[in-house]
Amino acid sequence: MRQPQSKLSDRPDEKSQAAAAEPTVRQPCAKPGVLVVDDEHMVRILLQLGLERNGFDVWLARNGREAIDLYRRHTEEIAVVLLDVRMPGLDGPQTREVLRELNPEILACFMCGDSGAYKPAELLQRGASYVIAKPFRLDDLANILRLMAHGVAANLLPSGRVCQG
Repeated sequence: MRQPQSKLSDRPDEKSQAAAAEPTVRQPCAKPGVLVVDDEHMVRILLQLGLERNGFDVWLARNGREAIDLYRRHTEEIAVVLLDVRMPGLDGPQTREVLRELNPEILACFMCGDSGAYKPAELLQRGASYVIAKPFRLDDLANILRLMAHGVAANLLPSGRVCQG
């Protein structure tokens, strides 16, 4: 089985096999996979380091198009998608919509400093399991993502700061 990227780079993973096109139901695993999508290089790297330290396999994408490509190839390994709300090109909510077409059961958490035109309630209505405001503690984020990956309902997740719209 192909391991996620372990190098600190901006290149998407190009060596893996294509994931099955059919949506899958994931069983909880000891080391959940998370796809981090953010247009800021340093944010991606810090999230990768922090999430790996907290026991996650991590894939990195700098935009929505890369995220869609990586998700197609690693659907079965990625338990949760962590999306920045505001990005050039496809923003977080638009990217989540395309990913939902690939897997209607996708679990997504939005992170934002400024949610722009999107209000937190709208992001939740659009299918986000959780919305977390930047800055956040990496350990708090890891706990939220771990609970999501293990099927804890969004209304049971620990309350935290949400983005201000």
